[in-house]
Amino acid sequence: MIHLRKQTLALVFGSFLGCAAVHGALVPVTSDIAAGTTQTWYATNTYLLNTIIYVQSNAVLNIEAGTVIYGATNVTVARTDIPNLVSALWVTRGGKLDAQGTVDKPIIFTAEGDDLAGRYGPSDTGLWGGVVLMGKGLLNTAKDVVGNAASPKHDVYEGVDGPGPNGEHIFGGGDDEDSSGVLKYVSIRHAGNEFAPASELNALTMGAVGRGTVVEYVETYAGSDDGFEWWGGAVNGSHLVSAFCEDDDFDTDQGYRGTNQFLFAIKYPGVGTGDSRGFESDGDLNQSARGEQPLSKWVVYNATLIGRGKTETSGGLGVAWNTRDESAPNVFNSVFAGWNQGLKLDTDGLLHFTNSLVEAFVENNLWDVNTGSDAAGAFLFTTAGFANSVEDAKLGGVSYLPDGKLDPRPQSGSPALGNVKSGAPVEVSYRGAFSGPTDNWADEWTTLARLGYLAPAQPAPSMLIANYESGFLRFSILSQTGYRYSLQTSATIVPSGWNTISTMSGTGQVLEFPPIATSDPTGFFRVMVE
Repeated sequence: MIHLRKQTLALVFGSFLGCAAVHGALVPVTSDIAAGTTQTWYATNTYLLNTIIYVQSNAVLNIEAGTVIYGATNVTVARTDIPNLVSALWVTRGGKLDAQGTVDKPIIFTAEGDDLAGRYGPSDTGLWGGVVLMGKGLLNTAKDVVGNAASPKHDVYEGVDGPGPNGEHIFGGGDDEDSSGVLKYVSIRHAGNEFAPASELNALTMGAVGRGTVVEYVETYAGSDDGFEWWGGAVNGSHLVSAFCEDDDFDTDQGYRGTNQFLFAIKYPGVGTGDSRGFESDGDLNQSARGEQPLSKWVVYNATLIGRGKTETSGGLGVAWNTRDESAPNVFNSVFAGWNQGLKLDTDGLLHFTNSLVEAFVENNLWDVNTGSDAAGAFLFTTAGFANSVEDAKLGGVSYLPDGKLDPRPQSGSPALGNVKSGAPVEVSYRGAFSGPTDNWADEWTTLARLGYLAPAQPAPSMLIANYESGFLRFSILSQTGYRYSLQTSATIVPSGWNTISTMSGTGQVLEFPPIATSDPTGFFRVMVE
């Protein structure tokens, strides 16, 4: 007899939190990753950034899955051309960061003193700097006078006093294929400390980062500035989460041209800067001219951006998206929910929607808002071919508390489950970041999941297949990423009689358990899904 039983993530959540803070020795980091060297940080330790740590050009920093890195909150070590004392990890042009976590072992960057179990919350922002990647991609304009006159252009990061002794603060160039490394299953928490007067670091800053860089399954949580900001370059991304960041969730500028798919963001009620958006689209730094190349022509498919509630109208907290400065965004198959107003088009942000070339498109999006757009963007909602609708998205639920009721997944009957524009990197049949109640890509590895905000996904039904041949019993099952599958056996069907034979992590593909040698294949078997 074969018995199949499923268990959801919610049943193992308490034990998961309980092991989150178990790590080895604390290793203070005070020296840069020197040019020409390779260094590895291991999950058996934790690391404390005591200042801005640079991964210099031609250096590589490898970070093992499950490693926790803390940014010091009381920095005493200054860095040249950085006005304020701050801790951060800063990958310079030509340097590489290889940070590849897993679903059950994400790499965590957070502030000193975080116990990883809820001591710091959504309002604990700006406690340390953040993660910075400087690349060699193209820029259309630069603030730095010398860099703006150069060919190709380069820039010096805003707010610093100079390029740094080894050019650490310079980004830009002529190589859109450049690689700054890999960030995968990485969570960046409580960042955004001021490194200069009125200048905060973003949780993840990407200056002219090339498309050779991998940015997938990355979360920014409780940052005082933007969650993700792209300054030029062409890096692509997927499965990105921006949770409770005080400024913009996804901000673009200086000719950024990447493609991103599956983005999720949520704001915290009543908290934010004067223009705190889900998307902020900037095109270039020179508003007295037109047509600086390359255009900031970026693409997003399948975003779900949740605001502070439809009644929030104070300051700039109630607008989901502001496009301006001659940007040319292309956003498709996305859901904007819980905002007073969906889209705000500044005069120079309207340019590429209406000029003779028409480089900007907003199509097949679902707007669960009070007002779709300001007057300038009304045509995007009244032109039938653009397929933008203002209606109830019928998501699972919105909560800003760690009560397990935040469920951004469309439910049965949701209009998000259709009306899809083709052409996405991954073709799907739904709009927004999630396909429905069984979609779980943000479960387990994100702060939202680990601290209990996010409702756990329901595992999809799957059939356990058994085969007996030549003295071996073989089992296989179609798996989902984010779950663990344990093959168990028992001589009788009683709660305490089951013994685990083997455990495997879901991959989204068919799992084949190790064969069991037996001359008698009778007995009871089941798979527990956790």
